Amino acid sequence: MRKRRHSLSGRLLLLFLITAVLLAFIVRSGFRVALDRNMEEMAAPHLAEYVQHLLDEIGRPPDRANAATLAKRLPLRIFLSGTHDWSTGGDMPALDPDRVSRHLLPDGNSFEISRGRDGFLVRARRNGDTIVLAPGGFALAEHAGLVMVVTIGVLLLVLVLVYHAIRRLFRPIEVIQSGIARIGAGELDHRLDIRRRDELGELATSVNTMADDIRQMLQAKRELLLAISHELRSPLTRARLHAELLEAHPTRDALLNDLAELEALLAELLESERLSGRHAVLDRQAVDPSVLLRELVEESFADVSLQRDLDPDGTWISVDPMRMRLLVRNLLKNAINHTPPDRPPPLLSSHVDEHEWRLSVRDHGPGVAAEHLGRLTEPFYRADPSRQRASGGVGLGLHLGRVIAEAHGGTLELQSTPGEGTQALVVLPIPADA
Repeated sequence: MRKRRHSLSGRLLLLFLITAVLLAFIVRSGFRVALDRNMEEMAAPHLAEYVQHLLDEIGRPPDRANAATLAKRLPLRIFLSGTHDWSTGGDMPALDPDRVSRHLLPDGNSFEISRGRDGFLVRARRNGDTIVLAPGGFALAEHAGLVMVVTIGVLLLVLVLVYHAIRRLFRPIEVIQSGIARIGAGELDHRLDIRRRDELGELATSVNTMADDIRQMLQAKRELLLAISHELRSPLTRARLHAELLEAHPTRDALLNDLAELEALLAELLESERLSGRHAVLDRQAVDPSVLLRELVEESFADVSLQRDLDPDGTWISVDPMRMRLLVRNLLKNAINHTPPDRPPPLLSSHVDEHEWRLSVRDHGPGVAAEHLGRLTEPFYRADPSRQRASGGVGLGLHLGRVIAEAHGGTLELQSTPGEGTQALVVLPIPADA
């Protein structure tokens, strides 16, 4: 079961959101503690002096005329209760019992302060009379929520900007990941274009250096293999010439067969190396695939029973006919070699539509185990660990077929069910302008 991929960007965003919520809570709690406690403690003595001054100006007992004059001079509402109830206007506000604090006046009496949504109230008692002062202009609570929302919004905006800045900072990780995937897929000429003087820039440089080293090693291997192959062809040709000059004998025939197999092996090896390059040269021609396959069967497999499922003549595609004949010949040889005499003959099918050519060769042999199926197109790989000639060739036929298909921009895929047979499917795309 494939493990679920966790997005680094998503986790980073979640971390920023959690951080934003925590910071907003901390800021709000800090302001509340500072305003509700520290400010109260610092302002209490000054407030007591101010309340004492207001009470003295109202008088003892409270004088309504003095209270009215004071209310006109200051943004203040005054409520008197006791012997006679009186107010400068409006209803008597109620004190919030949960938010009441008591303080001492300079004359020794106490007064109470209650905070509410409309500001705060001051209540004092003098000789049986209760005086309530409601200062105006202090009803900031209704704006405090808006201020808090704006503050948190600005904080979130800053965090979002920081998140995008960090995401931009780590964006080369995606470029590096994509580049490594392309290099791993065989695009050894691809390079990471990251000009950064930090750890990610150094990592990109290291990846580019690694790609250069891999390409040089593969190129050196290819050149060595081509050089050895070319050098072997001359002594093989001379050995074949000398063998043909010998008198007819079974040993001579066996020697000629071995030399022919060596020459075929070298030819396939050279061909696979020529086409393995990124700039493989193909001699593309307009070809009717049904005609090409029918001619190949009649020339090379006339004495073999084959099933055919071909399109009618008249369909044209652009391929290298020599390379395609080599590909199909190798696939048919494998199918014939692995089909027992008591099973149905191999099936050769070819169908062309407006997008691709699908060529398949299916045998009805023992099939291939799943652990070997993915490696059969590797050079010199054989499912039979004993590597006996009776069980197959040297392991270059399917590799060469895959190389030819990829040189045409297509694919070679093997599908097999043990006990039922194996199918080799070649899919070549047809260009839109073909």
